[in-house]
Amino acid sequence: MPPTRTEPFAWKSFFVHVGMFGAVAVGLGVLAGAILGLEPLERRASARVARTTPHVRIVWPNSLPGSEGTWLPGDEQERLMRLAYHAVEGGSSFSRMPLERLSQSMADSGWFRGTPIVRRDTHGYVVEGSWRVPAAVVRAGEKDYLISWEASPLPKVYPAGGSRLPAILNPAQTPPMHPDGMPDKARPWPGEDVGAALELLATAASQPWAGQVAGVDVSKYAAEGSLMLVTRGGNTIVWGGRPTKPRLGEVSTAQKLIHLSQLRRDFGTIDAGYPLIYVNTDRLQFDTTATARQQAGVDDRAPL
Repeated sequence: MPPTRTEPFAWKSFFVHVGMFGAVAVGLGVLAGAILGLEPLERRASARVARTTPHVRIVWPNSLPGSEGTWLPGDEQERLMRLAYHAVEGGSSFSRMPLERLSQSMADSGWFRGTPIVRRDTHGYVVEGSWRVPAAVVRAGEKDYLISWEASPLPKVYPAGGSRLPAILNPAQTPPMHPDGMPDKARPWPGEDVGAALELLATAASQPWAGQVAGVDVSKYAAEGSLMLVTRGGNTIVWGGRPTKPRLGEVSTAQKLIHLSQLRRDFGTIDAGYPLIYVNTDRLQFDTTATARQQAGVDDRAPL
């Protein structure tokens, strides 16, 4: 039998396979190293960044469009900044946690409509949002609770008469409260009377005599649906139903405003110096009984 021929060893194919295996092994090693080394790398980077306190900038509300000032009281600015820095303290700049904490702390502050937007920039964190604007105070007991135009309680509470804003007097209900006894800033003030008073104040705000209004007495709203303006002179003007819903038999809101403009033109003040005036009728009515009581030294009106 002829001898069996042995095929030469395929060295070329062998080295190709070895090379492919080595490349795969190297790739797996790099991937494993990346996975295993990512966490400590992030920890080291975060620790380095954490050595410096992150900067927080809150975009304050402007007092007027295009102005640089803000109506937000200085003590509230300081309180919000303390809340903001506490929220981002110790957080990693490479995670979402500080952003979420900062956003939630600002939403819980009571000054924003909804949840503000928080983002990072090259300097740190920026907070922007839609602000609740103070409209008036509601007097309940010996305190004046600051509220927004949506009737939501705001963080500021004054002693009675301690603010310069118009006061809503004698509300039917107390402010919404948390179980811990603090005002609930997430819920509007209960009852229709406060909302009606805010509507009247918004109507008055565009009038040239707006500065003469000290507040709105809502003591008769629940029973009669009637609002009363209280002037800076301590006098009372019976307005009647809320501006968007005058009571049956009353003149229109436009006519009431004409009456008040006439009083201001003729007397310089919308109350003309009388303790009690009715502007919800066809003709202006002056309560002479109230005048006589005042002259006699009897005054049972709610004080501001």
